[in-house]
Amino acid sequence: LDPAKTYAGRELPDLPPDALRTELERLPCCAADDEGAAEGDPLNIVLIGNSDDVLNSLSRSGWSFTHRITLKSVRREIGAAVAGNAYPVAPVSSLYVFGRKQDVALQRARHSISQRNHMRLWLAPFRFEGRSVWVGQVSRDIGVKLTPKSPTLTTHVIDPEVDTTREYLLHSLIGHGFVERFGFVKGSAEATRLAPRHNLTGDAYQSDGLRLVVVIAPEPVAPDDIRNLMWEQSAPPIAEGQSESAKQHVQPLPAP
Repeated sequence: LDPAKTYAGRELPDLPPDALRTELERLPCCAADDEGAAEGDPLNIVLIGNSDDVLNSLSRSGWSFTHRITLKSVRREIGAAVAGNAYPVAPVSSLYVFGRKQDVALQRARHSISQRNHMRLWLAPFRFEGRSVWVGQVSRDIGVKLTPKSPTLTTHVIDPEVDTTREYLLHSLIGHGFVERFGFVKGSAEATRLAPRHNLTGDAYQSDGLRLVVVIAPEPVAPDDIRNLMWEQSAPPIAEGQSESAKQHVQPLPAP
């Protein structure tokens, strides 16, 4: 990750609030494959802050960087899936926005590799109040499956309630004092339980189609001092923070 080189030689526009909102709504609904021909997971988060502040806030909120996809990391991932063990820095497959794969991938691990929150972030070609803008995707894994659509022949199954993970990210950042302002904009992938959308490996999901926008605080902010951007209103979060789909048992990979 080297933000200074991502757009080297380009003068990135510094957008006022209204123009930022418009630009965020114009972004693609979803990440894509390497050819840009198919829609993958929804782009449902935007983090605003320079790289040090963003990565510090995520790290202190429990997020870890991931391993690169190599033969060794894939073997370890499959072994952890078969044994039901944790792999806190397991690799994340590549998706594409702005014509390139994610600039950084992170995860918040649980007791098993089949269950984790994972996040991909891309540096956007514009700024806000002199700060970098990071467009991203966050979802929760609830299982592992075999698929010919992945170069590793395995992939995670995501919780269909992707908005729950988006809300969880907001709450975790608020709880650690890293939110200066937040709001929601349109532009992500809207779908319902009866008419879901699907990612690149066929997992169904539903969403209100909004993107969470968080302006990261460089210094701790008390919850009462956080400002709402007052753009769009998200739907109420699920009561227990976990969807019925996520509670269903997902079979692990069979032993070799």
